[in-house]
Amino acid sequence: MMNIDKKTLKIISLEFRTIANRLINCNHQTGMGLMKQFLDYIEGNDIIHEYIIGFVKSDDFEPVERRTCFTSIGDNKQEEISFVYQYIRYAVENFNNIYYDMAMGYAREANDAVKEFCNRIILPFVNYIEGYLTEIGIKMGYDEDVKYMIHVSGGVAQVNVANDSGIVNATQNNGTCSQDLEKLIFKLMDTIPKDLSEEDRNQITESIEVIREESQSETPRKSFVNMAVKGLQMIKGGTEFAAAVAGICQFVQPLLG
Repeated sequence: MMNIDKKTLKIISLEFRTIANRLINCNHQTGMGLMKQFLDYIEGNDIIHEYIIGFVKSDDFEPVERRTCFTSIGDNKQEEISFVYQYIRYAVENFNNIYYDMAMGYAREANDAVKEFCNRIILPFVNYIEGYLTEIGIKMGYDEDVKYMIHVSGGVAQVNVANDSGIVNATQNNGTCSQDLEKLIFKLMDTIPKDLSEEDRNQITESIEVIREESQSETPRKSFVNMAVKGLQMIKGGTEFAAAVAGICQFVQPLLG
């Protein structure tokens, strides 16, 4: 459990994207050094590391020979995160060169092989973490100075506002309307199924940001709100998720009238 504000979260997200992009775009000479930096960063950052550990199962990974190529890193989110994290740790401890030890079989040319390896193995792992950080940012709302208590369990983050008098369960924003919307967004984010695809999660993120922005505008754009609502309604997330979407749809109905 940790307390951070949204400014700190933005810094963490920026730092993570920077080091992750360096690894994804590395060459055969710099790869192992950047992989170690990447591992050190995520293991040294509680908010990211606790998220990853929530998915890790030792049965998802066994020591591998050098130059092993993988056609699959798992059948679902849990297995992919668990496998890639343990593979990166194993590689940093046992391998010396990202091309000769890990990527050689993915393409003929050294740098092409490294690029293909990073796209297949590292990028999905990075996308999961970026999606998680984005989801926390959405739950935090707009206020950049309020501190939030983040509790991660089983790869799911519970976000509550923390203040001197304790913990409350709704984001503090100016105006009753904003408070009501943030409560609905909290409810929606808490009902997202763990096995929802990354594409659907991105759709939810984009739709919520549009609804949040347009509801704050003096001249909300009906077409944007309508598109965002339809984007949420397209997601097959189960009964609780559908009910949460319906709540948001009802909230924005006056903007469409």
